[in-house]
Amino acid sequence: MAGMIASIRESKRGDREKLLAMYAEFQPKGECQGLPPSTEDKTMEWLRRVEDIGSAQFVIEVGRTLVGHAMLCPGPREKEAELAVFLLQDFRELGLGKALTLGALHHGCKELALDRVWVSIQGSNPRGLRLFEGIGFQPVKEWDPFTWELEMERPSHCVHCKLEGCFLFGAGLPRTMEVPRCKRLTV
Repeated sequence: MAGMIASIRESKRGDREKLLAMYAEFQPKGECQGLPPSTEDKTMEWLRRVEDIGSAQFVIEVGRTLVGHAMLCPGPREKEAELAVFLLQDFRELGLGKALTLGALHHGCKELALDRVWVSIQGSNPRGLRLFEGIGFQPVKEWDPFTWELEMERPSHCVHCKLEGCFLFGAGLPRTMEVPRCKRLTV
């Protein structure tokens, strides 16, 4: 049985309604530093704030349904950002979260020339911990196992860089991938 096609790309203004629909379905709410918000009004305000601060945003769609959202939010210092990744629970363990994360990191490296990216991971998210560790994130400090960071290797620093196809983060966006068909894919 053939799989479905997932498209990963930068988010655009017209995605707001699809993002609201995705976050209405997202579970568990409030586990990730209180995000995503629990009501549609709060989610809309949160998405506006994320946009207003200049976050780079990315989405993943399977068919016509938006199933994931990632963002690189500017940090307190230049060339730093916080990564946030949200994927609907029915689409986890299919490689979509990793592809979305790598696409966001590729953009952060190549387009934003970031030196450092960090992510906060809840202890109740062992899959997220494995994903970020596999990509190269490491705990910031031994006493804080839930905040992980990655020192970025940019083209001027990375001996493996092939410009378009990054050795560390793969191809740039937009990107498509086949998603294996399984019974949870009803899109």
